[in-house]
Amino acid sequence: MPTSWYQITPVIVEQIALARPQSILDVGVGFGKYGVMIRDALELPLERYHKHQWKIRIDGIEAFPEYKNPIHEFVYNQVFYVDIRAVVNQLPKYDVILLIDVLEHFTKEEGLSLIRELLARTNKFVLISTPLYPAPQHKYLGNEYEEHKSRWTLTDFLDFDFSYRFIPIGDNGAQVLTLFPTHFEEVEATRDERRDQLLSPAIEVANNSLTIGYVLPHKNLTGGLKSLLEQMRHLQVRGHRVIALGRADGTGKVLPEWYPLEVEEISVPYPQSYLNYISSCDVVVLGWMSQTLEFVNSPVPVVYCERGYEGLFGDCRDLSPNSPVRKYLRECYEQSGYYLTATSSTIAKILKVRYGKEVMIIPNGVDADFYRPGCRPNDGTILLVGNPALWFKGFDVALRTLQKVWNSGHRFKVKWVCQIKPSVQGVNFPIEFIVNPPQEELAEHYRSADIFLFTSWYEGFGMPPLEAMASGVPVVSTLCSGVDMYAVPGENALLADPGDIDSLAYAVICLLQDEKAREFLAQKGRETALKFDIHNTIALWEDYLRRIVAIHKGNH
Repeated sequence: MPTSWYQITPVIVEQIALARPQSILDVGVGFGKYGVMIRDALELPLERYHKHQWKIRIDGIEAFPEYKNPIHEFVYNQVFYVDIRAVVNQLPKYDVILLIDVLEHFTKEEGLSLIRELLARTNKFVLISTPLYPAPQHKYLGNEYEEHKSRWTLTDFLDFDFSYRFIPIGDNGAQVLTLFPTHFEEVEATRDERRDQLLSPAIEVANNSLTIGYVLPHKNLTGGLKSLLEQMRHLQVRGHRVIALGRADGTGKVLPEWYPLEVEEISVPYPQSYLNYISSCDVVVLGWMSQTLEFVNSPVPVVYCERGYEGLFGDCRDLSPNSPVRKYLRECYEQSGYYLTATSSTIAKILKVRYGKEVMIIPNGVDADFYRPGCRPNDGTILLVGNPALWFKGFDVALRTLQKVWNSGHRFKVKWVCQIKPSVQGVNFPIEFIVNPPQEELAEHYRSADIFLFTSWYEGFGMPPLEAMASGVPVVSTLCSGVDMYAVPGENALLADPGDIDSLAYAVICLLQDEKAREFLAQKGRETALKFDIHNTIALWEDYLRRIVAIHKGNH
């Protein structure tokens, strides 16, 4: 019978041991090795060496009766030889349920349905492992249940509350997740009275200028900080007084050098409170989730717009239900002393599922004047943009995709705009690295590309593809959640599932070969970008801030 990668067993057994379960259900028992290891981890250290001494209940379900062996009879309390779908709604509750290398044997629809059923029958969590790239596999030793029917990535689980860890194994790897039961997907999320007030047509909103404080989290070149700075610039253009606040770093400067912006700056020495420096502000916009804790009891209304990051997506490596990251995030999001928005429907869904927050969506905007079409060279230039140090950006996928295109006989050159120069090995195609260029130069690199390739595993919004669209560059991207706000398969971009190297390579080849397809996507992409022009989205943000100020003044 097929077996799981041995590299993942310590992670799985450790997670089970930390949970201290009294009952476990092992779905897809197979040989029974997890039953053996669980007994070894939970019984033997307590000197319960004999079966009559064992106190942990371990049941199993195995769809293929021919896998039955003496391990099943000795280690498990009971093994049911039946398709899990036939009995799942009759199961009792277990502390922990294992679904190790099982999901890929179901279709996506069947697998998601099974997960929901199992979450209703666990007290602690459902522990899942599934390969990043399941090998082609059909009926094995007469067992039709061994057929691989689906491939799963992190974005397939966004309807659930989970923690995620990826364990690389060669060019493949195992995805290990703990999914936690929550009632938020079953009942309407908590509605904040403030949100209801914001939606009320009875609010009288003055068309006056505001003093808006922006609390910047750092000065590093990131998409999140860039979007904050662009908001600040355009609000200033619209007549508002904008103040940048940040922690003193020795230079006295709060604004980064890489972005051209001139506004008032206030450097706040640590450990002094920001609250001592915001008295002149009508409203304060936070740049990072952890800052919400510093603004408890703020006399000025506070806003945080969630753009997404690894921890919010569950990608924090610690799979425990009460890991420090999960506890800290709950503390930040579950307090009610600030207004919370999201840049995409994906982020809004996560906030509802995990924290019961029903939030308004105000999308990011792109400066369609700054990012504008130019004369594409038609010399096969493919552009990559992003930080190679961030795993979720998927640049390993991009490089493997491009190598596949190169091996097929197509010729091109790659420009990679990045924060740090990566170490790239095992590729034959030429790459030019452009490290931390000025923003004007970045816009020119967009305009001088024939194809933009974006291969993230997940995104809160995903600005680079929209910047490429605004620049009149055809986009090949993964369906990495956040881009769903603007990218439509075949209409304004060519899209593939995250990590689907074959489909991504096919899309790149199609565009390299077909100039008319490049022109079509360039035109449709530009039209899409104009709908998300920052002049439109900043008006939504401006109205939102004015409404908050009006409510605050009305309550005081």
